[in-house]
Amino acid sequence: MSMKTRSMPVCFSEKQYKMIEEFAKKNGMLNASQALEKILNK
Repeated sequence: MSMKTRSMPVCFSEKQYKMIEEFAKKNGMLNASQALEKILNK
C-alpha cells in the first residue's frame, strides 16, 4: 500500500479541529490526521 504525501497545509479553527477529533474518535481513528485522510479520500 503506497501512501500519497500531501503538501497542501490545511488550517482549521480550534472549534473545527475539535469536531474533526470527535469524528475521528467516533470512527475508531487515532487522531484528526487519520480522519482528514478518510474524508479527503472520499
